[in-house]
Amino acid sequence: MKKELWWIAGLLAVVTALFFYQTILFGKVPFPGDGLMSDFQPWRSTSYMGYAAGGVPSKAQYPDVYRQLYPWKTLAVSQLRQGKLPLWNPYNFSGTPLLANFQSAALYPLGILYLLMSQIAAWTTLVALQPFLAALFTYLYMKRIGAKPYGAILAAISYGFSGFMAVWLEYNTVGHVILWLPLMVLAIESLRQKPKPGWFVILALSNTAALLAGHPQVYAYEAVFALIYAFVRLPKTSWVPGMTFFLLGIGIAGIQLIPGMELIAFAARSPHEFSNVFTKILIQPWQVIAVAFPNIFGNPATRTYWPADTFVGKVTTIGLVPLFFFLSAVRRKDIVTRWHIYAAAAVAILITANPVSFLLYQVPIPLISSSSPTLMAFLLAFSLSVSCGLGLDYWMTDRHSVKKLIIRSAEVGLLFFVLLLAVMLPVFPSFHEHASVALRAIAYGGLVTAATLILFGIAVVFPNMRRYAVIALILLQTLDVFVFFVRFNPFVPVQFVFPNQQILTFLKHTSPDRYWGYGTAGISANFATQYQLFSPEGYDPLYPKWYGQFLYSYRTGKPMETFDNATRSDAAISSGFGDGGLSDPNKQTVLNALSVRYILDRTENGSTEKTFPPDIFTLAYSFEDWRVYENTHALPRAYISPESAKGTATILSYEPERIVIQTNASAASDLIVTDTYYPGWHAAIDGAPVTISRYDLALRRVAIPKGTHTVIMTYAPFTVAAGEVLSMISSVGLVLGFVRMRKKSV
Repeated sequence: MKKELWWIAGLLAVVTALFFYQTILFGKVPFPGDGLMSDFQPWRSTSYMGYAAGGVPSKAQYPDVYRQLYPWKTLAVSQLRQGKLPLWNPYNFSGTPLLANFQSAALYPLGILYLLMSQIAAWTTLVALQPFLAALFTYLYMKRIGAKPYGAILAAISYGFSGFMAVWLEYNTVGHVILWLPLMVLAIESLRQKPKPGWFVILALSNTAALLAGHPQVYAYEAVFALIYAFVRLPKTSWVPGMTFFLLGIGIAGIQLIPGMELIAFAARSPHEFSNVFTKILIQPWQVIAVAFPNIFGNPATRTYWPADTFVGKVTTIGLVPLFFFLSAVRRKDIVTRWHIYAAAAVAILITANPVSFLLYQVPIPLISSSSPTLMAFLLAFSLSVSCGLGLDYWMTDRHSVKKLIIRSAEVGLLFFVLLLAVMLPVFPSFHEHASVALRAIAYGGLVTAATLILFGIAVVFPNMRRYAVIALILLQTLDVFVFFVRFNPFVPVQFVFPNQQILTFLKHTSPDRYWGYGTAGISANFATQYQLFSPEGYDPLYPKWYGQFLYSYRTGKPMETFDNATRSDAAISSGFGDGGLSDPNKQTVLNALSVRYILDRTENGSTEKTFPPDIFTLAYSFEDWRVYENTHALPRAYISPESAKGTATILSYEPERIVIQTNASAASDLIVTDTYYPGWHAAIDGAPVTISRYDLALRRVAIPKGTHTVIMTYAPFTVAAGEVLSMISSVGLVLGFVRMRKKSV
């Protein structure tokens, strides 16, 4: 078995290298820097590597990678390298939790690579590990349930390089959640056959890794799937120890889980409306054909996708070749095959618009209603891949005839004919309007189908050639998923990974004062985290609701209580166009209140003295067509209130989780720090603990006595401490459970 493991690992490594040939041959990295350079300031207004400003060719995919995930990873890795837990992000939302944000994946076990190599090298390695490990674990699972090598390889490639994996690949989080699924069910299957203690540990730790990988909703789907599988497959004698170790795996992730649950409870994110879920998010009946023809409605990477929804949320393909073996899987009678067929059917019902899902999603469901049910499509990909791999095994030993092959080929031909009619005739107007896009996808599918049927013919007519025909079919499947993978995923020169820019260099020298961009000088919020700048804005659904209320109240002049979370992910100050520019009193008030001292502007904004009243704004810096104004009315990051108390507040030290301020007040007063209030922040005056209260609902206030004092604010949340305790207890429980089971098995 060990020799086979090395052999299959080597084979899958070669396949992975094929998919990442641009990295191996040309040094390009799997990072959507093309979209960053072409669409976002300040880079789109500057020429790079011979491209005109804004002229970098772009697939326009994965904007959340550079707007959220990579900057969070940059900050988390920076803190970890200093030996600190990355608890707090001071750079966006005027401060927000970092560790509690699941998508930071700060403690994901494979993330240790970030401590061993450069960030972009670790990022690239981890991106490539997603399909490789998913495929390897799937192969091992297939072998455990009795699959032959060819069926196991087909299933491994189909799941590891599935469409779902391909379109979520460069997020570098979702793929790391789903790659542990086959290892979980492998552990369950191994415990069913021979309950060795080591498999209990593998079940627990794969569960831990999946939970820490960075996407709690996808993990929840995976955990439910694994639990149902365990209930069906494990003997009753293994239920209790199996569930105990499964729960211990969750407990080990407590340091992430408990603060994460607190943040979710306080977050501004709101559920989708049912009508939006049913008509836009769920896969519509007419879109099911994309299982076989994933580009029939176009592809966003080639600017051809035309439905008014999201392509990424509708991808269900595992390639065309495996589907030809699904009917063979249906003819199998074993329990495992039946389980996966039924599981695939159940998931298909849950992710498509149909009477069952219509009734099910009427009532908001935790996690599902605030995100997308179609995120469970990876379960469909897994069970479909396993079923088709087992179907290949059955097909290789089944009796075949030329007559049967001709009938099947005619049936497939009829399906293509009906599909062509649906495209060519104006029965479905939208489909017909984009006929050229659909016809290209059908033509490509026709070529793959023709090649598949020819290889079937060779296998039927020449039985001694069946093995070689199957190898060719697996190669054809690899080529098919490769084409989809390469079309969608951008690979860019490493120079496109957040290059330095003059305006950002200037802002680095303005810390800890905050900045904001007016009009077309707006810089996407979370880039501040990447460069350790300070912004009052942020882009993330998991930010404290009261901060959104604060911005809403100042921006609109309406009561905070009327804030309805409508933005879900954005806490932003409007760009300024059409609302009086910076002369708008609401705009000035919120900028001043949040210590926004530097305002970016560009020549193309056509700004005038009315936009930037000279009695408030003075020119601080200019570079090419950029200008930076200093807002002289901005409040300091720390100040004494009320003004009648006369005094100063000087920031002596500012770190993400620790702020040292020296105050000097003529009377007892309040120290106001224009950072977001959040449970877990503590304060001490000259070493004596004091309470931090809310100021204006969202900021921090500490009552200070007269005279000169030192105030220290530290972020040490109880939830993190509780999570650490849970993680330690669970880890000890895992070790003790393993030792005890080993003694019993001796």
